[in-house]
Amino acid sequence: MRFEHLSPMKKIKLIWILVLVGICFSCGNDDEMSQEQEAQNLKRMFSEIESLASSESCKDSSNWTFTSVGNKACGGPSGFIAYSLNIETDVFLEKINEHKIAQQEFNKKWGIISNCSLPPQPSRVECENGKAVLKY
Repeated sequence: MRFEHLSPMKKIKLIWILVLVGICFSCGNDDEMSQEQEAQNLKRMFSEIESLASSESCKDSSNWTFTSVGNKACGGPSGFIAYSLNIETDVFLEKINEHKIAQQEFNKKWGIISNCSLPPQPSRVECENGKAVLKY
């Protein structure tokens, strides 16, 4: 293609249009990577929650409780986790809430589906060999 007949302004406009089209097409393949990155972020968030939950040794179950974690695509928690009342519970529960919101947004954004069954809710926490165990 020859562009000698175009004025300098039209050449600049054409170059900008081509640059913008190139940018748009280069962004088109990032969806899968973005979903993967978001999934990795959710895993990292949950790993941090698990680390906090297991940061105390379980010696007296009266110092322990549990809360729901995650957010299934149909709604409701994906499970439950035990935690010590001796940790910074406000910080811990805020991390749980942030993870729930992030997972809910992830599910909605990426059209994630799941079964709609609710996990059984534990009735108590018991200490076994220094670990907190949920009992149903």
